[in-house]
Amino acid sequence: MKTLASQIERELKAGEWGHCAIYEDELQRLWPLNEKDRKVKITQFAKDYGFRLAFYRQRLCAIFEKEPEAS
Repeated sequence: MKTLASQIERELKAGEWGHCAIYEDELQRLWPLNEKDRKVKITQFAKDYGFRLAFYRQRLCAIFEKEPEAS
């Protein structure tokens, strides 16, 4: 999971779009398609690493954004 979090962080820093898309082939390495509560687990992963799950569609991708800093 740390490897995926590092990849997302790199892409967020390097990209101009402000988000990072992780496609299904990569998601399945950590969360198999038939895993119970898959979206909940991906959302928790995002929170644990300081991201926000902005979009998720099974069999397509998950889009992560940097979690806004609390003020």
